[in-house]
Amino acid sequence: MIRINKTPNVPNILLTTGTAETTNLENAYNANPIQYTSRVGIPARMIVKFNFDNSIYGDDSVKAQLILEQHDKCCFCEAKFSDNSFGDVEHYRPKGAYKANGARRLSYPGYYWLAYKWNNLMYSCEKCNRKFKKNSFPLYTEVTRKPNHNHPNSLNNENRLLINPNIEDPSLFITFREEVPVAVGRSLKGSTSIKAYGLERMNDSRLDYLKLLGGLLAFYEIDITDNRQVSLAMRAFNFTRQQVLDKVSDATQFFNSAATNRGKFAHCVRCKFTHLPTV
Repeated sequence: MIRINKTPNVPNILLTTGTAETTNLENAYNANPIQYTSRVGIPARMIVKFNFDNSIYGDDSVKAQLILEQHDKCCFCEAKFSDNSFGDVEHYRPKGAYKANGARRLSYPGYYWLAYKWNNLMYSCEKCNRKFKKNSFPLYTEVTRKPNHNHPNSLNNENRLLINPNIEDPSLFITFREEVPVAVGRSLKGSTSIKAYGLERMNDSRLDYLKLLGGLLAFYEIDITDNRQVSLAMRAFNFTRQQVLDKVSDATQFFNSAATNRGKFAHCVRCKFTHLPTV
């Protein structure tokens, strides 16, 4: 996971139709807050659920902008969508209901007023979204939660246990030992995020990728202006001089982008190959 540098280019559908729908949701809640709210003794089936229009936050213009800004990578596991899945529009703060820290059941309502807000949207692979993150949104303490749009608590003051790559640098909380994600300094936010986002499931894929990079490293480090190094490579790999030069060129191009924001598993790569350029 890496920081997502969102641009001011908010898709128009969110500013127009999305804003109108947000007003409708807020008005519906204002008219009868209790019917939308979890409470003791009332089963979930008796609570009125908000309806959301996924054609708004799931519009092609929204998806295209998110994919562009995330460099065609899942916001959590950093797998390329072309390798993994078509992807889902992910709500960082769950829109319909949320699962608090240690809770067994969902709490209603969710962050309905953020369903169409650009800063709450990311693009994730289907596994990260549907199998792992789901409705999880734990806080250190529930008293900081903003449970509805009228509540005086501020979203900025919620002491979140899940990393939000839209607003913070994940490397402050998670690092990698080879292919394995670990919490920085035993950070609770780091360890909670690793579990909630299912980051360990990608260990084998990251290991294979690191091995690929390691195999190319021998060519990346060859100085093609040094005839001795080129000659040694020719003998070691039974290559012609041109083959060595071609391999060096390919390896250099690959390595120069591997740790940049557009690189697959960039955070993991940066931890392993600390000398690579990140921009």
